[in-house]
Amino acid sequence: MVNFIVTADSGSGSMDQYKVSKSMETLNKIHKINSVLLLGDNIYEHGVTSVTDPQFKTKFEDPYKNINKKFYLCLGNHDYGNSFNLKNNADFQVSYSDISDKWNMPEKYYSIKGTNYEIFMLDTNLDLFDENTIMKQFHIMSRKIKNSKKKWKIVCGHHPWRSVGGHGNAERRLEIFFRDLCKFGADFDLYMCGHDHCKNIILKNHPFKKNKMINLLVIGTGGKKYHSGENGRPELYNIKQGDSDLLFHSPNLGACLMKITNKTIKLSCYNEELNEEYTHIIQK
Repeated sequence: MVNFIVTADSGSGSMDQYKVSKSMETLNKIHKINSVLLLGDNIYEHGVTSVTDPQFKTKFEDPYKNINKKFYLCLGNHDYGNSFNLKNNADFQVSYSDISDKWNMPEKYYSIKGTNYEIFMLDTNLDLFDENTIMKQFHIMSRKIKNSKKKWKIVCGHHPWRSVGGHGNAERRLEIFFRDLCKFGADFDLYMCGHDHCKNIILKNHPFKKNKMINLLVIGTGGKKYHSGENGRPELYNIKQGDSDLLFHSPNLGACLMKITNKTIKLSCYNEELNEEYTHIIQK
């Protein structure tokens, strides 16, 4: 068995981040986790400006100082900088991997291999890229996914494919990217992301294979509270009949414990008080 803690939208440096990190410390002690996955918006609000930016300390090293595990990260929209004065701040997050013992982002997109699983970290900020940049990532990562011999294939990014949070479903370019992965035969069992500051577990119909479902986890609850809908109400119109089914929604801060065995992936969602909110089991 391999255990991961998964969360996203974490890098606020606020009390909310510290509340979640405290619960992650306890999960680590109880379940002896192997690694942590942080799925984008690692440094609010505009990323970092150098590899020595003090925000690496205040929004990553300090909040997680008691979790002595490897953290694997992907890039969110806030990691690229101010959208009105865009800087390629994301490069510094890749370079920081050479400095930190904890932070791991070897490239803007990459994979992590285990005994019976492979995790594929995407850069889903496609609205910032030209077509050549998008196609380069697609060709590299689709081949990695398709050619992987691991039993479990888990794809991670920052932006949702489907979500009942305020940001909602994938925009056109990302929708095409996911559909083309499936069309190319780069199938995967689970897609995990953040961006919406809520938790969702959704079953989505495979775009091209009848009676095949893709599991989706939205877990953007690592450092900022939910800010969409009255009283955290889910935007249910994003889940269309015949496309997806919503199994679980929570507006609470928190993280997900992912347990991988030869037969199952178990996703257990917790709030910041470490109350278990929902468990979903994927079998194969």
